[in-house]
This record gives sequence, structure tokens and C-alpha cells, in this order.
Amino acid sequence: MPTSNLSFKGVTNKSVEPNERTCSSTLFGCLEMYTRPERMGSDQNFHCQNCRGTSGSLKQMSIKRLPLVLCLHIKRFSQCLSRRIILKNGQYLQFPFSLDMTAYLSSSTVRNRFGNRIFAFKCLNSDSSVAYEIFAVVCHSGILQTGHYVTYLRVKDQWYKCDDPWINEVDEETVRASQTYMLFYVQRRLVINFQRVSTRIASAVKQSSKG
Repeated sequence: MPTSNLSFKGVTNKSVEPNERTCSSTLFGCLEMYTRPERMGSDQNFHCQNCRGTSGSLKQMSIKRLPLVLCLHIKRFSQCLSRRIILKNGQYLQFPFSLDMTAYLSSSTVRNRFGNRIFAFKCLNSDSSVAYEIFAVVCHSGILQTGHYVTYLRVKDQWYKCDDPWINEVDEETVRASQTYMLFYVQRRLVINFQRVSTRIASAVKQSSKG
């Protein structure tokens, strides 16, 4: 008989890794890989006490509740044990400016697998918004030991490149073509309030760029 076991664990950050071989060269591809069901080993099989049989088990990651500000970290570095060095994954990752996280929620995952019959559990309910808009992109150049970080900041409809003390206006295509390392999204329902604050930010940024 099919058996399910739901558990929830608090996670403040998690990495998604671009991989050309698995077609995860887009942010959506990375999220699909992160939330894809994973078949467990034979030592993790379920044992039925009634029929005394065993059945294979699957593990699937999903997001229970979304934050107001969503930060996604791209896993660019990995350890090569044979060469004892840290390697950087420089693959280009395509990412959207508008992001819908519905498909990656626990409620969506459970509904797709089991229908609506277990939705009496309050732990699966979430009233958070699933629609996000991007507002910052952090990029990394160089290697782990001697790298350099640059931030692209979106203020209303204008993008700014923040490179140490230098702040310059850039176009949208420059941001899209960047080698992203971290992505910051804000819930769309907060964009109006965020834009009110961004007016002051824009003024400060322009003053800094003049200096």
C-alpha cells in the first residue's frame, strides 16, 4: 500500500546549481531539479506491518512558506577532491525578472501527488503571495580566493551597477547577461510600498554616482 510521510524543517538559505548536462541552465530548471522526487536507497524502504512487505521510497523537497523577500543562491563553487581545489561553475544562468513560485510549494506538491484528500492538515496551508519581482542581482568574478562582487540594483524601472564606490546606470540587457551569483526577489504585493522607499534610494544613488 502506498505510504507517505510529511515532515517540515526550517531552512534559511539553500543553493541551486546550474548544470548543462541536466538542462538546468535556467533558474526554472534549477528549481525543478531542487524539487524533483528522488528515489531513496533500499535501506530507506517502507515496511508494512500488515502484509510485512516492503516498498520503495521517494524523497521530495518543497517550500512550505514563502518569505517576503526571496533570496536564491546559485551554487558556483564545488570541491574537487581528486585535485584538492575549489572549482567554479561559470555557466550562464538565465533568470526571469518576474517569478511565480506556485509549482514549488509543498501545497502544490502534495496536491499533484495525492489530490485534495489530505488537505485537512493546517501545516500545508499558506497565505503568502507566490508572485515575485526581482530587485537585486549579485555577481561574482574571479576565483574563490581572489574574487570580486558587483551588485545590480533595481530602483523603479532603472538598474544601477554598484561596484565598490562606483555606481552607474546600466540597461536591462546588461543585467540579464550577467553571471549571477545571488538573486533577490520581493513579493509583488509589496512592490508599491517598495517603490515608495526606492524614491529615496534613487536620490541617494544618484548623489553617490555624481561624487
